[in-house]
Amino acid sequence: MDILFLHVPKFSNYYKPIDKFSFINLPPVGVLGLADYLRQNHYDSRMIHLGVERHKHGAIDLDRIIAEERPAIIGLSLHWHFQSYDVIEVARKIKHSHPEIAVLLGGFTASYFAEEILRSFDCVDFIIRGDAEVPVAELVAQHRSGRDYPRVPNLAFRRDGAPTLNPISYVADAKMLDSICFTDFTLMKDWPVFVESFSRYLSLDGLSPATQKAIFGWKKVYQVLLGRGCNGNCSYCGGSREAQQIINNRSTVCMRSVDSVLASLQDLQRFGFDATCLALDPLPREKAEEFYIALFEGMQRLGISLSCEVERYSLPSREFLRRFRELLPGDSFVTLSPNSHSEEIRRKNGLYRYSNQELEDCLRVMDEEGVSCALFFTCGLPFENRDALKGMAQYQQELRKRFKRVQCKTSMIEIEPGSPMSRESGAYGVEPQRTTFEDYRRYHSQPFQNHFLEMGYERSGCPGQAETSHFFCSNFCSHFRTGGVHPLLARTACHAMSAMWKIGAFRLIDKIFSTG
Repeated sequence: MDILFLHVPKFSNYYKPIDKFSFINLPPVGVLGLADYLRQNHYDSRMIHLGVERHKHGAIDLDRIIAEERPAIIGLSLHWHFQSYDVIEVARKIKHSHPEIAVLLGGFTASYFAEEILRSFDCVDFIIRGDAEVPVAELVAQHRSGRDYPRVPNLAFRRDGAPTLNPISYVADAKMLDSICFTDFTLMKDWPVFVESFSRYLSLDGLSPATQKAIFGWKKVYQVLLGRGCNGNCSYCGGSREAQQIINNRSTVCMRSVDSVLASLQDLQRFGFDATCLALDPLPREKAEEFYIALFEGMQRLGISLSCEVERYSLPSREFLRRFRELLPGDSFVTLSPNSHSEEIRRKNGLYRYSNQELEDCLRVMDEEGVSCALFFTCGLPFENRDALKGMAQYQQELRKRFKRVQCKTSMIEIEPGSPMSRESGAYGVEPQRTTFEDYRRYHSQPFQNHFLEMGYERSGCPGQAETSHFFCSNFCSHFRTGGVHPLLARTACHAMSAMWKIGAFRLIDKIFSTG
């Protein structure tokens, strides 16, 4: 095999109400596209999900995988910083047992820290920065013969022992994205196991998929690539406009065609998924609505019955909502991200897209048109004082009372590599605790670090991490606060649930139900 892609989840995670779990189970949507592009260019490639391997065999045996696949290059996706520790450990094990195999990294985190990674970890041979379709094919060709690595666009490698970064000269355009299949799961080994057990963002250790579905109401979901790039510059996001320019040399948004996206949705239905997430909305409102309505009409025409989560950056019009309700399954919903109830905080963080009054007017129309909405808020933003935290909790309560189809979801912000506040911390009044790749790798090596509650920075003049996480648990926990449970009862329920995990009660219940 020319190149074997491995997806490495973050295996060691802990969150008190749900105990230990694996995270980043969904691989970056571009990896299957890379395997498809290589196949189109007559190279042999496929992908293995190491979470699936552990689930199927009880452990991850890299020597067995390598003996079966015999790859010349192994590519590891290091897209999200959560994977930092696990990816490096897998790279070390590969290089220790098979020094002849070249180890390649890719993804946002690998791209951003490429020079540091090559300087610090000799188990990594190559890193492709930014978009990877043409670079990975050229790398495979050069690795086969010639090994003229300076000619490979976007490639970072060592020359005479020193990190060398080729220019990021390749940026995928719409024609390229439309020519690739990002949803051919036959390129993933044991894809039925992935669809059934790993098509969600986390998985609880030791519980069957059926029990997890009963607890969380999960569906088998996969995100469809709509395009690349972003026009927003949100303070906390490592995929924002300026970060994209640094990491990918991407200056504009590139969208796939409606027909190309429809082909991906047909694939998801054919492979057994229940739902999809359409998570990109960088177009102006009128163009965005034209795109989405054409997509919805195509789904109905082709008999695509996947329920849809459709993320909107701008507020949808009544006509969009009407067509949404008419054309999509009834359990589909729209997501909006006001992030904070405070318009001032939104402005300071590059998050202001509409006023609270405009948001509430839109929610009223959603109720009238029978469309459900998930509102996403964030806890821990720069400039968020105690009054702002309390105000956000109160605002969410008011919204739930006023609008019957709204659901409020809140998450803690965690600093991301390349985000505006990681690069310009002083402008946002924050002091980051993680600035280098080694900072992230070390943090994620500790199994009881809880990224659901740890921001990775302190804010000047604002509640600290401990106080913020306590407020989050008391007011926003998705397990105990969505129904307005009193904070004391919520904490009691959390402690009780944690105790049940420790004594193995949930695993015992799961075993009873799964055997009879």
